[in-house]
Amino acid sequence: MSYTNVKFEDVSAETIAMEFVQFEDIDADTLAMEHFEDMRNELNLNSIWDIRDGNSMPASYELFTKKMRKVVYEYARSDATTEELLADLKDGGQRSMAQVSAWAIDGTVKNLWIAANSCIEQSGTHHMYIENFEVQDGNTLLLETGS
Repeated sequence: MSYTNVKFEDVSAETIAMEFVQFEDIDADTLAMEHFEDMRNELNLNSIWDIRDGNSMPASYELFTKKMRKVVYEYARSDATTEELLADLKDGGQRSMAQVSAWAIDGTVKNLWIAANSCIEQSGTHHMYIENFEVQDGNTLLLETGS
């Protein structure tokens, strides 16, 4: 039997653990969803940001110029009657609708999200996904949500 000098390199537990890690290909949508989920938790919000045109936009990303904007949310009232809903569908009325609003101090993702979250909470809706902000005039944005 032959003995040779064997030298071992001292490595950290982290290095050893990394040898057993398998990396998966993750698509851009999944990465963006994880990014916004992390941001949602960091901002302590209940709603879900579902605007991913810019993939993983940081909280400071400006969707609109740096000025205060009113975010308006229109929704069907929880106490609306079937008759009101059917009449609105028939003639385009607004009898079954209500509106809430909140102010975003600027056009960043963070502040638009905070304002939209406030509108969703005020309305009591189950529609938690922030899908779009439609420009109404120079200072007003209409929030569009989904479930």
